[in-house]
Amino acid sequence: MQRFTLRSFLTLIRFTVTLAVTFSAAAAAVVYTGTLSSDLFLPMLGIFLLAAGASALNQYQEWPHDELMERTKKRPIPLRTLNTSDALRYATLLIIGGSLLLLYFSNSTCFVLGLFNVIWYNGLYTYLKRKTAFAVVPGALTGAIPVLMGWTAAGGGIFDPVALFLSFFLFIWQMPHFWLLMLKYGDQYRNAGFPVLNDLFTNIQLKTIVMAWLLASSAASLLLIYFRILHLPVLGYIILLLNMALVTLTFYQLFPARTVNYRLIFITANLYMLLVFGVLITDSLLR
Repeated sequence: MQRFTLRSFLTLIRFTVTLAVTFSAAAAAVVYTGTLSSDLFLPMLGIFLLAAGASALNQYQEWPHDELMERTKKRPIPLRTLNTSDALRYATLLIIGGSLLLLYFSNSTCFVLGLFNVIWYNGLYTYLKRKTAFAVVPGALTGAIPVLMGWTAAGGGIFDPVALFLSFFLFIWQMPHFWLLMLKYGDQYRNAGFPVLNDLFTNIQLKTIVMAWLLASSAASLLLIYFRILHLPVLGYIILLLNMALVTLTFYQLFPARTVNYRLIFITANLYMLLVFGVLITDSLLR
């Protein structure tokens, strides 16, 4: 077995994805409090560790499929830089560590939401991926829950309309991401034994659905202005510009029939989400 490195560990926990999850939770906390408080460091660290553990556990669960796909065969377990026992041990320690931090330095609501998310992701979603191509719909909930975790960790209520709307926005935003994966890697997922949307829809239908979900994401972010969640007018104009850029670039890439630069769309969509939450943080700190 090859030597297990820091790079392998970061791949195991899907560091960039885990960091983005933590950022969405931290952004929600700042939107609620209107401040950057050091009191939220340990709860955010708990959310990071919990998300990292869930990612590591997912790779433990799916490694036989991962080694059949070009996209995932260089993950630590398929690459044999890490054995399954050690991967499970890392996942367990991360989940326990994250849970303890949330339990002792946050509150019971945030703690329960975190455990629910792990169960939903590693239990239900991971199971459904092998059963139905539409597992992406309930699976998107796992990206929306961290917003509620950040909000409640800062002292907010779980049913606060602003928190629910921010979660809804992230839920909608994740859908085109999943469908784009099918457009680019559908054959790999099929060969690895997963049901794929490519067997149910034509390529042009998949592109149309991706575009529809991106338009829904755009509309959801514009409602931040309509419902006055975003207060500063200049930041509202920035949101408008971000949406124009997202919709224009995506449409140009997907239509008419041409070779699609999926990487460009992924980067644009991810940058769009980060910038929208960055605008929300800025608005909360300045208002």
